[in-house]
Amino acid sequence: MSTQQSPVISTVVLNWNRADLLFQTLKSYAETITVPYELFIIDNASTDNSKAVIKDFCSQNPYSQAIFLPQNRGGEALNLGLEKAAGKYLHLSENDVKYLPHWADKCIDIFENFAQLGQLSLFGPLSADDTWGGVGDFPPSQLRHSRGRIIYELDDNSGTTCVIRREIWDRGIRIHSHPEREGVIFPHDGQFSAEIKQAGYIVARSDHPFIKNVGHTIVELQSRPDYYLKNYRAKPWFGEAKLQAKIAKWEQSDKPPARLSFLFPEEPILREKSRPHDYCAEPYLWSMLDEWTPEIELIEFIYTLVRLLKPKFCLETGTWRGFLAETIGCALQQNGRGRLISLEKEADIYTMAHNRIIERKLTHQVKVIHANSLATTINEKIDLLILNSAVEIKLAEFWHFQPALNQQAMIVFLDTNAIKNELQNLAFSLKKLSFATPRGIVVCQWDEHQKLTQRQWAKSAALSIYTYLRRFLFS
Repeated sequence: MSTQQSPVISTVVLNWNRADLLFQTLKSYAETITVPYELFIIDNASTDNSKAVIKDFCSQNPYSQAIFLPQNRGGEALNLGLEKAAGKYLHLSENDVKYLPHWADKCIDIFENFAQLGQLSLFGPLSADDTWGGVGDFPPSQLRHSRGRIIYELDDNSGTTCVIRREIWDRGIRIHSHPEREGVIFPHDGQFSAEIKQAGYIVARSDHPFIKNVGHTIVELQSRPDYYLKNYRAKPWFGEAKLQAKIAKWEQSDKPPARLSFLFPEEPILREKSRPHDYCAEPYLWSMLDEWTPEIELIEFIYTLVRLLKPKFCLETGTWRGFLAETIGCALQQNGRGRLISLEKEADIYTMAHNRIIERKLTHQVKVIHANSLATTINEKIDLLILNSAVEIKLAEFWHFQPALNQQAMIVFLDTNAIKNELQNLAFSLKKLSFATPRGIVVCQWDEHQKLTQRQWAKSAALSIYTYLRRFLFS
């Protein structure tokens, strides 16, 4: 780094014991930071060899400064570093995380594309498999997107390790501590996030993790049981009983599946975000890129379906980020024939998906069109229809494109668990197969010789309209 006169990110690391984990945190930070920075390491009167680790690190990293406190001041100690910070973005870090490559660039990019974002957790929307083996809770959140970027807006708090806009600090919002319990003083991250929200900002998690938690993995919990037992006893909102219940659940659970895909070997893949329900009791066994892209297993299934059917013309509604369109395009390319038209109504998402197809050199197989599906006319026969748009219009889309279906065309309804009952009304006209996946998939085959009566069509169409209005009016 040639100059540090104007740091973009000011980082404050809070430490209390666990010097071995602190070493991993600082080492990974130094190896991955790619923007002008300054780093303050605050030690809350540790009793292990943390001071030696901090001094050694600062001696080798000139933009780092140590602050050793004579007594444990809990989370409020973070304010001592923040008041010295000069960066545009203020970064708070606990001492038990490992920083992943390009985290700072990605974080800044998200802030620049979400004007109302005030606080961003560096954890992804879900805990990692090695944290709780896929059985841990995940915070309630809603996907938000802007210019092709995704964040998960949190209903609750972001946790301590996060980045905030400098203006949050300038407006007087500070870190407080929970009352001391069991000799432990935690930062009151819930109050901090609440005050940021009250100031009119969004609190969110990134779409994929920028850090890895090394302090609360099952292996770490088992290696330091006394430390963590004391730690969780000091959390009245969590407690020892819940900790033991989680460990027991993890010990009884299956080994987490491999989070990978032959279609997207370079993409970071998460465990599925859906909650358990009657249709799928163990959604964590599935994997995802994000909650609006079909599950990895379904994407691979559709790839195989296209390779098997050898369709000449395919139509997809709801391109989203283009992962499924890319998959179908690759299968068509390998088949040696066939085209896909994919419809996306949102302009910025269309641009992102369109560019993906260009980058993957699939423009001969795939055409992404910026259009409303229900206002689009198709003038050729459809061999494979994939309905991947908003849940409330899937059935309306089916009826809209039904006249263009080829004899024995295949129809794939994605994300169907929310409309499972409504889909039963198509049973009289379609050969249908459904799978018990986290979000649901129904595969149908059209038989143009089995015509719908006008009364049957009207009944199903009316139910579709009623369902849409009910979701719209009461959501």
